[in-house]
Formats: sequence, C-alpha cells, structure tokens
Amino acid sequence: MKFYHATTAENMEKILEDGKIKHSFGGDVFLCRNPLDACKFLVIRGYRKVSVIEVHLKKNEVRESNDHSESFFQCKAYTYHGDIELDGTEDVREYEFDI
Repeated sequence: MKFYHATTAENMEKILEDGKIKHSFGGDVFLCRNPLDACKFLVIRGYRKVSVIEVHLKKNEVRESNDHSESFFQCKAYTYHGDIELDGTEDVREYEFDI
C-alpha cells in the first residue's frame, strides 16, 4: 500500500542521504494515505515548504494513529514502528503553501 511521509526539505535531504526514514520519539514514523493530508501536519505548525516521500508498506505493518483529531485534520494518520528503509526508487514531491 502507498503511504506518504511529510517533512522539511532539509530533513528530506538527510532521509535520502541515509536511505531511511528514521523514527521519531516514541519509535514511530507518521504517515498518511494521501500526500496532501501528510502536509497538513506541518502546515499547521507554520511550514510553508513541505517535502513528501511515497513509501510502499504492507497493510499489517502500519497502525492507525489516534494522536490527532481526525475531524479537525479531515484525514486518518498512521504509524510505522521503527525506521523505514528506502530502496532508492521512492517518489519525492515538493509542495509550497500560502499561509
């Protein structure tokens, strides 16, 4: 299944250099099923430029996250426990928002 992880351009450079998305505190990587939904979690924190990477994971490797208001964000969020290893073919998209 396709999932999307959003971060800053600087962090995306590090992700691509390392070949993995490193987990955050708590041991999880946060994901969405839609790239623009993934962006919402950074835009609300004031980021105008957001990089999004597409990863392919098995459905049983992710869990629905309940640490946000689904009604506020108008989307579901998911977590993957641990680092996500990349194969080098992942699609990376850049978005810029007016806020």
